[in-house]
Amino acid sequence: MNPVASALAFLILSGASLPALEIQGVSVPPSAQVSGQALQLNGAGVRTVTLVMIPIKAYVAAFYSPVPLRSEASVMASSGPLQFDFIFLKSVSQSDVTKAWQSQFNASCSYSYDGFKKDRDAFVAMFGPLKSGGVEMVCLVGSNTLVYDSGVLKGTIAGREFQKAFLSLWFGSNPVEPSLKASLLGS
Repeated sequence: MNPVASALAFLILSGASLPALEIQGVSVPPSAQVSGQALQLNGAGVRTVTLVMIPIKAYVAAFYSPVPLRSEASVMASSGPLQFDFIFLKSVSQSDVTKAWQSQFNASCSYSYDGFKKDRDAFVAMFGPLKSGGVEMVCLVGSNTLVYDSGVLKGTIAGREFQKAFLSLWFGSNPVEPSLKASLLGS
């Protein structure tokens, strides 16, 4: 194990407080609480989208888990809880939020099931417009997917099947952004 990984493992196991990670001016906390369970930052990175050949940094994504998850298989097999934070770097209108989620599902979702479209549409409808610094949060707890928009619980999608579809966006065979996948896996 390299010295940095050894030091981080020691700090985590000893309960020492880790400093927040800074990405694009966003402070990403080293831990989160979901359903009373402490989660550690598994990885974080920036989502860049290209519009008219211009790269735009859209949001910082942070992924929290109870134990380090370093592969697609370990994420998909995890019983959680898991948390994803999406901190937006620019203001985004309601219609653009909807288009972005729909586009991500259409381009990257590699897991489907009967009822997927209904669940996907319900999920996308839970998000509103965001100001710069606004946060969307998705928590996978048991077999439920809890959706928070700007700190407010907007709804729940029941079932492990939707969780697998959601996770495939980030960790599947055609992730939203390969470099972001690697960052979320702590690579």
